[in-house]
Amino acid sequence: MRVTSAMLADSAQVHSGKLFVLGGGFDTIRTRSVPAMHKALSVVMVIEVNPGERETALPIEVTLMDEDMQTLGPKATGTLRVGDTPSHRPGQASIVPLAIPFFDLRFPREQGYVFRVTHEDEELTRIPFRVLVVPPPPT
Repeated sequence: MRVTSAMLADSAQVHSGKLFVLGGGFDTIRTRSVPAMHKALSVVMVIEVNPGERETALPIEVTLMDEDMQTLGPKATGTLRVGDTPSHRPGQASIVPLAIPFFDLRFPREQGYVFRVTHEDEELTRIPFRVLVVPPPPT
């Protein structure tokens, strides 16, 4: 299994095997002050599953960490299971889109953060971003 693409999005969903993304591909969350609360964002990925991994339980964990790789608490865990269908040619990988929403995230400081994605303690990818304090415009 490998991640072929990953990003953050304001919102995302998977429907009929297709990924629908709104406001995707950003690397900065702008805020007026810290600690900052971010209402919602989604971790979006496309995963390639090898033929030998089909019909098995593939645990995936997505963890929010600070720039020093200290866990901040929010975490999503689940199991990916890809079936074998007659449309798969022998040796053909399966492409699986995923959208994992997170709500009410708290960022204590202006700094870098990362969502770390793992499978059985092996890192598949990191999605880095930062929280930036932006002062209000002068009046």
